[in-house]
Amino acid sequence: MKVGILGGGRWGQALARLVMAAGHEPLIAYTGKKPPHILPSTNVPPKASEQCDLLLVATSASEVRNAIRLSKPGPRNRVVVAGRGLEPGSAKWLTDVVLEECDCLRVGALAGPAPVEEILNGGLCAGVIASRYEDVRHLLTTALHSNRYRVYESEDLGGVQLTGATVPVLATLIGVARSLRGAGVGIHAMVLSRGLEEAGRLALAMGFDPMTFVGLAGVGDLVAAQALPGHPSYQAGEALAKGDRSQGPEALARALVRLASAKRVELPLIGALVAIYDGMDPLEAVQLLMARAPTREHQR
Repeated sequence: MKVGILGGGRWGQALARLVMAAGHEPLIAYTGKKPPHILPSTNVPPKASEQCDLLLVATSASEVRNAIRLSKPGPRNRVVVAGRGLEPGSAKWLTDVVLEECDCLRVGALAGPAPVEEILNGGLCAGVIASRYEDVRHLLTTALHSNRYRVYESEDLGGVQLTGATVPVLATLIGVARSLRGAGVGIHAMVLSRGLEEAGRLALAMGFDPMTFVGLAGVGDLVAAQALPGHPSYQAGEALAKGDRSQGPEALARALVRLASAKRVELPLIGALVAIYDGMDPLEAVQLLMARAPTREHQR
């Protein structure tokens, strides 16, 4: 099977290696700098749509729309977004962006811990493919599942995309909390577990499966994010604790708070991160969280 990959960056190259490990042929569609010559590639993106039934979108969230416009998928293509988050500005799900920009009818999302350098160096990991369509899940599983990369299936497309938006935000907050004087593993564990719990409440209110947050796309991805040296979201949290508000997933955090407000769901931890971006001292934000009234651990 030939698998199209939209995006020639490190993530696109990692996906191409996984495709080859599963015994298939990748075709990277790129613009700009050509990826390493050992990987089959084209600088004419529509060729990927013409030659491949399955397309993996391996760009940043802000570049998904342009990648789809350039590659022009049609009704025969199955398109899986392999990026995280919401589209900046519009705050739309990335699979909705795909459907807006082409004649593709069936989409999916790939999520889970994906340490790019480890994959490129032959490391072992796993991911989850979410789609409402069985053929999309089957195609992606066939394309990537091997003894290097395990693929699990889910029908919870919205929940998997919500976790993709939530994990960078929570990883940033963990970076903030761990950078405060006197902080230890206790607050680290609290942010990780309670952050996933409150995001699960939002998932439930939006009609998604809160159990998605305790799987690979949720806790798996977040554990990897806070454990991987140099992870951009965790580093953004460390910078934010020192007063540098110029980086990190601020737009994602604000979008999640707006979604939660519309559903009348409270997000104390993510709200605290927004407050820090608004200028609140990080220590004060954490102290306010600790001063909240006691409540049940699981609220549904």
